[in-house]
Amino acid sequence: MRNIGCPYGSTLAIQHFRDAPVGSVITFVLDDEECFLTLKRLFPLLGQRIVKSETQDRVYKLSVLKLRLL
Repeated sequence: MRNIGCPYGSTLAIQHFRDAPVGSVITFVLDDEECFLTLKRLFPLLGQRIVKSETQDRVYKLSVLKLRLL
């Protein structure tokens, strides 16, 4: 979600994630640190697994394995 800040960016990410099939790994590319940190905390609380998290030059990537339906 580039050029979209929180809270709308986080909400939009969750909506897209909800549509993905179980077993998928979804990678979010963000440029808003607040959204990145929010999603990084939120997905484990929703029973999903963070498989990769990286930051480089104000670009944040978060890969999440969908373990179950939301």
